[in-house]
Order: sequence, then structure tokens, then C-alpha cells
Amino acid sequence: MKLPDLIRIFPVPEYIEPPVLGLDISDRSIKYAELALRDNHLELKEFGSRIIPEGLIKSGEIINKSALMEYLKVNLNEFSGRGISLSLPEEKVFVNLVTLPLMPETSIHEALELQLEEHIPLAAADAVFDFELVPSSTDSKDHLDVILVALPKKLVEDYSDVVKAVGLRPYVFEMETEALIRSILPKDEEETVMIMDFGRTRTSFAIVSGGMIRFTSTVSMAGEALDAALAKIFNVDLFSAERFKKERGFVRTKENQEVFDALLPVISAVKEEILRHLMYWKDHSEHAHNSKAEISKLYLCGGESNLAGLSEYLSYDLKLPVRAANPWVNITSFEKYIPAINAKESLSYATALGLALRSSKFL
Repeated sequence: MKLPDLIRIFPVPEYIEPPVLGLDISDRSIKYAELALRDNHLELKEFGSRIIPEGLIKSGEIINKSALMEYLKVNLNEFSGRGISLSLPEEKVFVNLVTLPLMPETSIHEALELQLEEHIPLAAADAVFDFELVPSSTDSKDHLDVILVALPKKLVEDYSDVVKAVGLRPYVFEMETEALIRSILPKDEEETVMIMDFGRTRTSFAIVSGGMIRFTSTVSMAGEALDAALAKIFNVDLFSAERFKKERGFVRTKENQEVFDALLPVISAVKEEILRHLMYWKDHSEHAHNSKAEISKLYLCGGESNLAGLSEYLSYDLKLPVRAANPWVNITSFEKYIPAINAKESLSYATALGLALRSSKFL
């Protein structure tokens, strides 16, 4: 599976011997993972998480740079001097399909730069971008289709400044979805699938066809909204509401009806977002150049996807197979090795594991 790789447009000035630490930084948490090669298979060498105080990062944008640096110096001090693979926030990534006239591949970057503002809300001087050629078909011999991936240059520079200031050595920066897909999508998956990363502060969607990211989107509704709904109905604090959510789940039984009804408006809103993206793809899939362009299944990942009853509810209402992702599918077979992270916890480490896999000599 070959996806756009930001190392080509944001090169690291020094060579760092892999494997390196996969570092996934979001608004409210840090997760890290490192893989090691043992007996011809990969194993989890180390992993962990930290809670980020509110107000340092918002919607992927670093709000308080100096405070974040101080926080990371304290909480990631043990990794000072280490090489890292760092994910860049999905909320700030622009992914777009661009049609170009036939030209040598060496000319595509310059052509995109000249027309960048036609496709994303950034000037070329304010963006870093890369592209991936969509494999051609018999009906596309007179043009090129490319997947354009772009981010604000300031955002990339801010994350670079922060991690370097705390003694970390960047090996590669890449979009969060790229790392996620590397972790959860089987390498032989050629069908078109949707991925939903259901997190605590946001939910991200991606459509992947033929191993290529074709569309991404992020919405703010997420696990915090579920906790808030329960806290309001049962008059408890958010910590108790989160525990209640994990214990009771989204299961419609006589004993759990009140919990189910409290969570239903948020889950229904998430379902409507999925439907909206399914309809979008139905109207735009002609450029997939894939005989299996219809979305065949939905993969769930992220810590909130562990909510009991969620996959069953979505599958029934969407009339689409919904399955929990397996972040180990491209790392190891459970017949060879049982990771220290259990299956449910692994879903919240999928991006960090994908970042770690990016640098592995096993690839």
C-alpha cells in the first residue's frame, strides 16, 4: 500500500536508524509505541499514553506553544534524543482529487503548485503538499488523476519546533490517516472501505479505495458528547459518566433503556455523518478507477469505538458490514506473539502503531 509521504516535502536533515518511536499527539492525549524485530517477527517493545491539559492544542492546532513544550519536556523526558515518527492532525489536512492534462510525473508537483489555490484554501507559499498518482484505466488515457494532500506550513513548522525543542529527533511527519491505515488495513485489501476513528474529542472519517486515501473528514462530535449526555441525564460528574458508559454500553435492553436513550442522539448524529459520507462517495466514485468502487465495509477504531453495541447498531441501520479494526494485522500474527495491549486498548493505539510500523525494517 503506497500513500503520500510527507518526508519528501518536509525532509529530515539527518539519517535516523529505525526503528523509531511512533508518537501520536492529539488535543487531549499523547500515545506512543515502538516495535522491535525478534525471531523474524515484530513485537511491541514499549507503549504508553499521557493526558494533555486542556487549552494547549485545539482542533489539532497548537494554541500555547511554550506551555506545550514545557509539558512535553516533563512527560517525554525519558525519550530525549530518540527518533520519532509524528502524526499531523487530521483536522488540518486537505485531501482532494485533481485532474491534470497528460504530463511527465516530474512536472506534476510544479503544475499543482501553480493551481494549488483552486483546490485548497491555502496559498502555495503557506502550504506543504504532496501527491499520489491514481492508477489509470482505459477511460482515463487522456488525463491524469492525482490525490493531492496538503497542510498549512505553519502547522508543520510548529509541530517540528515543539518536538525538536524537547530533544526529540523527527524521522518523518505524516498525516494521521496514513499511519492509521498502515496499521489496520490488510495489505491485500483492494476493495473500497470506510474507516471511522471515533475518539474522545473528534471523529475522523476516511475512504480508501485500492489502497489509496481518497477522502478524509473530521467532525467534533465524539466521546466527550456521550459523557456529557450521561452526566446530564443521571446528574453525575463527567468522570463517573465515562465509567458508566464503559460499564453499560449502548445496548438496548429493558434494564439499560435509559442509558441507551441518553446516548442515542449522539450516536444517531455520528450515523448521519457516515451516511453523508457514503452518499458523497456514491456521487464521486467515478474517479476511483477501481472495479470495486462501492464501499464494502466500515472499519471502527479509536478508543470510543469500544462502546458495547455500537458496531451492531451501525451495521443494522447502515445495512453495511461494520467491524472492529485490528491494529496488529500488518504487524504480527497472534499465533506468534500476544501483545501486552489487549484488543480493546489497541484500538486507541492504532495511529501510534502505524507510525511505529512506518519505520520498521520489516517493511
